[in-house]
This record gives sequence, structure tokens and C-alpha cells, in this order.
Amino acid sequence: MSFSFIFLGTGTSQGVPMIGSEYPPAFLANPKNHRTRPSIFIQTEKAKIVIDTTPDFRTQMLREKLGYLDAVIFTHSHADHIMGLDDCRRVCDLRGGTPLPVYASERTMQDLRRVFNYAFHEGPWPKGYFMPEPRIVNGPFEIGDLQVTPHLLPHGKTMTNGDVFSQNGVKRLAYFSDCKEIPTDVIDQVKGVEVAVLDALRYSPHLTHMCLDEALTAARRINARETWFTHLTHEYDHDKAQAELPAGVAFAYDGLRIKVA
Repeated sequence: MSFSFIFLGTGTSQGVPMIGSEYPPAFLANPKNHRTRPSIFIQTEKAKIVIDTTPDFRTQMLREKLGYLDAVIFTHSHADHIMGLDDCRRVCDLRGGTPLPVYASERTMQDLRRVFNYAFHEGPWPKGYFMPEPRIVNGPFEIGDLQVTPHLLPHGKTMTNGDVFSQNGVKRLAYFSDCKEIPTDVIDQVKGVEVAVLDALRYSPHLTHMCLDEALTAARRINARETWFTHLTHEYDHDKAQAELPAGVAFAYDGLRIKVA
């Protein structure tokens, strides 16, 4: 039974490098310091899923030579997580002209319907247009051979869905990309997950995201087999920052492929 995923993007909302910023040549020479907006692609024998469609979605899919999807899952509706959704029109074509299941909380779905109102309707859709099949997330659900359990996480004035992916009762992956903290009751439910992906925005504290120290604390409490940090600003020079992390914890980078099972 296989389970793997790809970090399509690992950057913060502005990406790295940022517009109008200057960087040392050595920083720019390291491809791991080039971070598109945060998203992952999950693949098993029976499921191909993307979490969030960033403004860089098309470029990410082309870079990784991906196409067909069984579903898109949204963590929340901030711009850096949803604005590539229209590029799923090509995914609908690859699905034989059928709608693409879109999983989101009620609040996130309301925002998707507002932003992409030309697509979220009862049909018909012109050929080549994006055709969503909205599915409201208000509890655990299944896609292929995966059981997906959403957990509410605080993210400033809003809440995001952090998703745990299981196969046959085995917790494979916890994806918590945008959160200020991971509540104790959530940590208790995900302890011992095989892989955890956690928000670790920057070194200093932030109002809506975990900083590095907070992410390291969460990683110790979850005690996953391996932990990867994402949603990273340009404060991190990958190789230098990585050398300072404890064993079992690492900074993710765009294009990184993780085989879990």
C-alpha cells in the first residue's frame, strides 16, 4: 500500500524571492531558497490529491509533470491558497470533461463561490471551463483509499483545516500549513503520525503563524517519525538554517518528494 507526496510549494504568501528585495548571490544560487506558495500533491494507488491551489499552481504542476487529479482539498480561503483554482480547467479535461471534487469548509466554500462565481453553478459549463463539484467538509471523509480527518487550527481571525491522512487506520500524514498553534486536543489525536508537515513561518513570533521555536515545540509534542517545516519566508537560508535543526526535523523545499509507505 503506497503513500507519497510532493511539496509543490513551501514559501510564504509572497513567495521567495520577494518582489523588490535584494539577495546575496549565494542565496539565490541555491534552488532550495526559491519557494513558491505552499501546497502539496498526495498520491496513493487509488488517489491523486492536491491540497490548495496557489497562484503558482500551473507552474508547480508543470514542473512536477502532473496532470490528473481525483480531488482538491482546501485548508482555507486566503489568496495564496486558492488563486490557482481556475487552472483546474485542464484537470477537468483530463478527467474526461467531468467536474472535479472540491473539498472545503462551509466558510471557505462560500469564499470560493464568491471569487469563482462563474464556475460554481449548476451548469452546464462551456467546454474547457473549470467545473467544480463542491463538497462541504464538516467531518472526516474518504477519497480513494484515504481517510481524511480535518482539525480546526487558529490562524489569526480565521480558522484553517489541518488535515490528517490515514490508510487502513494508519496515520500517514498530518498537514498543518497555516496556524498560530496546534491545540492540545489536536496534538493528542495526531501523536505518532508517520510524517508531520508544520507551519514555521520565520524566526521571530508572528500573529497568525507559528515561528520556528513554536514549530519545534509542536514537532516534539507530536513526535512524528519525521517532521518537515513549510510556509517559509526569506529569513531562512536553507542550508545554513537546516544545519541548526535537531535530528528528525527539516525544512522542506519545492519539489521535495517524500515516500511514506
